[in-house]
Amino acid sequence: MTRIYTRSGDTGETGLANGSRIAKQDQLLEAIGDIDELNAHIGLIRAAKPDAIVDRQLATIQHQLFDIGAQVAQYKDNPIDSQHVLQLEQWIDLHQQALPSIKQFILPAGNHIASQVHLARSICRRAERHVWLAAKHHHIETEVMQYLNRFSDYLFVLARLLNKDHEVFWQPGA
Repeated sequence: MTRIYTRSGDTGETGLANGSRIAKQDQLLEAIGDIDELNAHIGLIRAAKPDAIVDRQLATIQHQLFDIGAQVAQYKDNPIDSQHVLQLEQWIDLHQQALPSIKQFILPAGNHIASQVHLARSICRRAERHVWLAAKHHHIETEVMQYLNRFSDYLFVLARLLNKDHEVFWQPGA
């Protein structure tokens, strides 16, 4: 087995998938770290045992998030494209059919698993912001940002679905 440690990052730089090296404080690594954190949080949600359909969707998404992390790290195989974004939209539409219309703002609360999904949604939004920032100095395909944007929508709808009529609504001035 290869050693897990390489010592190559001990000087404050890290290697990208294309062989180049960048500073560990580069915005690109913020984005990669956020994507990794998001993927780990999806694993936590899956550990809570959502229904089989949601678990299969989240398993697919975890693989796609790994592909996104690789793309952001400048690896160009297995790219996320518009078909992946479309798949998220189809899943959103499917889940929304089981939900009542939104009449007021929903707080990120409710049962444990839905609250975890709300947290993942906020991590996803941060990842999207950091990827946009990194894209100012590094080549990142637009579909990556579109995917993250749509995935946060998916997570919002999923949290609503998992709360099963126990959503917590914002009460202004409460």
